[in-house]
Amino acid sequence: MNNDKLNILFDASILVDGEIDHGARTGIYFVAHNVLMAFSKRTDLRIFLMASPTRLAGLEHFINQYTPLSTELFIKPGILSHYAFRILKIIRRLRKKFFNIAVVRKFLFCLEFTLEIIQEYAYNILYYSPRFSKKLKEINCFFSPMSDAPWYIERSRIKSFIVLYDVIPFKLPEYANQKNNKWIHYFLNSRNYYFAISEHTKKDFCELFPEIDEHRISISYLAADDVYRPIDDISRLSYVKKKYGIPSNKKFIFSLCTLEPRKNLIRSVKTFVMFAEKNAIDDLVFILGGPSWKSFEKRLQRESKTSELYKKYVIQTGYVSDEDLPVLYSGAEWFVYTSQYEGFGLPPLEAMQCGCPVITSNNSSLPEVVGDAGIMIDWDSDEQHIDAYEKYYFNEELRKENSRKGLERAKMFSWEKMATKMIDVMKQRTR
Repeated sequence: MNNDKLNILFDASILVDGEIDHGARTGIYFVAHNVLMAFSKRTDLRIFLMASPTRLAGLEHFINQYTPLSTELFIKPGILSHYAFRILKIIRRLRKKFFNIAVVRKFLFCLEFTLEIIQEYAYNILYYSPRFSKKLKEINCFFSPMSDAPWYIERSRIKSFIVLYDVIPFKLPEYANQKNNKWIHYFLNSRNYYFAISEHTKKDFCELFPEIDEHRISISYLAADDVYRPIDDISRLSYVKKKYGIPSNKKFIFSLCTLEPRKNLIRSVKTFVMFAEKNAIDDLVFILGGPSWKSFEKRLQRESKTSELYKKYVIQTGYVSDEDLPVLYSGAEWFVYTSQYEGFGLPPLEAMQCGCPVITSNNSSLPEVVGDAGIMIDWDSDEQHIDAYEKYYFNEELRKENSRKGLERAKMFSWEKMATKMIDVMKQRTR
């Protein structure tokens, strides 16, 4: 190793996508961002950032935005990359604008893919140059938060380390049509090393893909951002409640997720209405944070006999800004996240870190995150949902106890711990 430092080639393509379009800032984007920030604080690393050819100019822009990053570009973008990046940004904007027109959307996708191929072939000249080969010899390992290593890494002595998240399309039948869109087939082999975000994720991958060696999979838990902390500021809570249309004279419970079927949101809402009607609750509402879903009320009407009570008990906030989330977590009576399957389950950890009691499912990776710090139930049981609501509503001591337990358990998870685990494994494997 150069000067006893571990030289890591970090695939930052997803970070550039997040700079192009904030809508691309999914969970994987935030994992990549936080891992990179944690890596950059280490003095025993030398980090080279790489991206696909069309994103090289965007990667240079990304580094300039985060000047404290102790990183450097692996390949300098040429004039071709700058033009390609501008075209890519235009294509992304057009795809977003014409998303509902399938023919246009598919054409733009093909155009983007063609641009990637042209750039890749153009850079092949560079990849075969002596200067590039010399630079490649400095690298000890390749790290990717989401995809396989480029061909020039696969053909070299450099060892690859890739993050594994979940196997949702292979475990849940309703997501089976996504199997062909999943990238995991391309890099699952007995040569690479992997970081699974939970024990359950490792178990699922080992069961479904025998081609990988379980001894090459290490567990490295995710973490919640430091901004998630208890906020005991009544005036700030009042401001946020007013901002999102939450009645000032009512308490609230909180849920933050998409309307994917596996998130089980319809059942969470339906059973809350049943609980409220059963117990004549008039001082509590259910707050739904996340994108605005036009189809939500229609689905609720189809699946719930209590749909006419929806507006009485449920408030949709739409998108919640990052600075307001800790306030809502901290101000909620409890947080609901009874998903059918999770590779990790970050929202319950964010809630616990804010001192908010949680109700979550007893399946997949969620017990690893929540432990005994919350109420855990069967995701598909209406009765257990209602019972959990009643336990928290009528037992203030239980809410306080689980708030305390959650704060303590949340200390087990941090991006520094995740980065340290990854670096220790990479150093061990590259000796």
